[in-house]
Amino acid sequence: MTYCIINGHQVDTSQATIPVQDRGFRFGDGLFETIAVTNGVPYQFEWHLKRLENGLNAIKIQYDTSKLYSYCRDLLHHNAVMDGLLRIQVTRGSGSKGYLPSQATPTLVIETPHKPEHGRDFLALWKSTTTKMSPRSLPVQFKLCQGLNSTLARMEAAENDCFDSLMLNEAGHLCETSSGNIFWRKDGTIFTPALSCGVLEGSTRAALLRLLPSVRETEATMGQLLNADAVCATNVVWRAVPVGKIKPQNKEWDSESFAKELTALLDQDRIQYSESHAAHWR
Repeated sequence: MTYCIINGHQVDTSQATIPVQDRGFRFGDGLFETIAVTNGVPYQFEWHLKRLENGLNAIKIQYDTSKLYSYCRDLLHHNAVMDGLLRIQVTRGSGSKGYLPSQATPTLVIETPHKPEHGRDFLALWKSTTTKMSPRSLPVQFKLCQGLNSTLARMEAAENDCFDSLMLNEAGHLCETSSGNIFWRKDGTIFTPALSCGVLEGSTRAALLRLLPSVRETEATMGQLLNADAVCATNVVWRAVPVGKIKPQNKEWDSESFAKELTALLDQDRIQYSESHAAHWR
């Protein structure tokens, strides 16, 4: 039996419910964090908590996060999770006058979902016709529950026999894939799109910028990516996976060694983090 937490209470996941009036269900009105768990310790937990708090402030949800640490620790113990995922979601709760929120108590859901497998050693990307939503429209640097922009891009990739889509912004600058950030190497220098492009501030992206301070954040065009020596996609599940092709351009790369280098750095950092924070989580 697997448990989750709803509003501070542990319940059997198969029996868990939320009200149909919840604004997270009705409008995607909320935020979430997905955190890698290594040796029983949520990796970069403080970073995720800070991003969640900043995101809640950005979308004007007032929620006290002070109990999240104890809730997460208890759930990891109860579900005996040593290596997996921890997912925290906060919605605005129930109460609406149309789109306008009425006074509501936020809804908290914490889960330990199974870690999905991407199933491919070399990813094929599709250059999506869906552009990344502008940060002038929504605070896209946070993990918004409203994920239709990425859903449409991911579906387009599947329709074209690709694993994921590469999304650009309206100005034609590279942003990310529908499910992760993107890095490339050219002549020994590593690049990634700048947050100013409307990029999600991913946790794996943040870890690599900390571990590799020489990475250049840039506003890059598709032509610059096509001229790269190697390309990788990153997220909390994949860590770093090699991009082998992008369609319909049919450009190919040999990115395996680049991905292995980044993955090795991330794996080492996850282990060091788990060792240094073990006393707080076990």
